[in-house]
Amino acid sequence: MVIEQLAVEVSLTDAAAEAFRSITLHKGVQNAGMKVAVGPGGCGGYEYRLGIARKPKSTDVVSESKGITLYLDTKTLHLFNGCTVDFSDGLMGEGFSVSNPSSKADCACGQSFKVSGEGAVDSGACTSAVAGRG
Repeated sequence: MVIEQLAVEVSLTDAAAEAFRSITLHKGVQNAGMKVAVGPGGCGGYEYRLGIARKPKSTDVVSESKGITLYLDTKTLHLFNGCTVDFSDGLMGEGFSVSNPSSKADCACGQSFKVSGEGAVDSGACTSAVAGRG
């Protein structure tokens, strides 16, 4: 039996890597990685789930970007593979954002998306906490 190997291409910008290091240092968490997954939610149907993890789950694939260990959820990797995680600190607040080539429609909140073939995002129905409605 041949198992097809999926090329994993998830990366962090310098700003995202520095922000993750700063957050884990501030929280006193050592030897941690960034957990990246997608779950149901928001007006687009999917939303990104980023977090701090000390070790991978059995369903994670381990990768690395900019010196940060990434724990990527294999159950939802097809929804975010090829993405770049960034961090910005601007007038609208600070936070991580995801640039995802699989996303075909994004909500204005920046946290919710749809993939090809799922129609448009109803941005008036946003339930993201980022938009203040979750």
